[in-house]
Amino acid sequence: MGETTLKRNRNIRSPKILIGLVAASAILMGACSSGSSTTDTTLGETTTTVEPDFALSGGVEWVIPYKTGGGFDAYSRGMSDNLSASGAIIESVTPINIDPFVKGVSTLFNRDADGQTIGILPMPASVAQEIAFPELAKWKTDQFTILGSIEENGYVVYVSAESKYANVADLKAGTGLKSITVEKGSSSAIANVVTTEALGLDATLAFGVASSEEAVLALIRGDVDYIVYGTSDLVGFVDSGDIKPILFLGTPEQRPAALTWLAAVPTAADAGFPELEGVVTEMRLVVGPPGMTPKMVAFWEAAVAKTLASPEMAKWSVDAGRPLVPRSAADARELFAKQTAEMQKLVPKLIAKGLI
Repeated sequence: MGETTLKRNRNIRSPKILIGLVAASAILMGACSSGSSTTDTTLGETTTTVEPDFALSGGVEWVIPYKTGGGFDAYSRGMSDNLSASGAIIESVTPINIDPFVKGVSTLFNRDADGQTIGILPMPASVAQEIAFPELAKWKTDQFTILGSIEENGYVVYVSAESKYANVADLKAGTGLKSITVEKGSSSAIANVVTTEALGLDATLAFGVASSEEAVLALIRGDVDYIVYGTSDLVGFVDSGDIKPILFLGTPEQRPAALTWLAAVPTAADAGFPELEGVVTEMRLVVGPPGMTPKMVAFWEAAVAKTLASPEMAKWSVDAGRPLVPRSAADARELFAKQTAEMQKLVPKLIAKGLI
């Protein structure tokens, strides 16, 4: 697996990217001229764009702690392509002898707080891996500078279209069930483990598939009986009729309106497990390293909020089939704090059972 970044590169630029960078810098520097500020209302809040106290002309690095092709990569490219401050060159970096998630999050945390490095942070995976693997995690999750949130990926229990399990009651009545997920400590793995435990399923979990696509193919082939992945992860497979959702684990407000099929899926509360609602919802946060100056933070909070509320980002969401559940920086910080506290209670229990 590889780590993907949008990296500063002052030597090699295509004409298209160079033009985009110059234009974006000119627009931003014009809007943020010395001694001036502008106010705009986005995501239901008033945000102020101030003059940045860092140079935009050098390019901006966006760090993605996952391999190319997954959901975090897709949302990162959507954001970076539409951020008014973007224009940097996309490079793929393959880390050597170290997990890409660990390297990616550590890289993002330990970059200079110069305003020119931001990225996407997965929750609850970041705090879960910090707790589970303290010798590898070179970061403190609660010290990241949170700048906003792109999406909240409420989890869903899926079965194949040909499955004999039509609902959660059928699964609970089953014996010798099998499921599969990605590496231990990832958001999807945590969601599967917590769900399997909470529902009391008689199941064996296998870990280590490279992507959600591999997991869903195993489900379609009949190698496993169910999988637990996010609402935005497997939309194409649901639309094609290859798999069917039988339980939604997010909160009511985390149902993307664009996914009409999700409206008919029972919630955890409907199934008699209200304590599961929202506990393992995957957050896609936009963050920077610790120690960014107030002006850097204000600049990026406004840029992220404006991008998430823009027609361009809305069009990208439709074209990419990736729903948006945006939050302002203040709202994202509040939800982040709640989820961090919940994971600090939950993860040690899962570690004790050998499930992380």
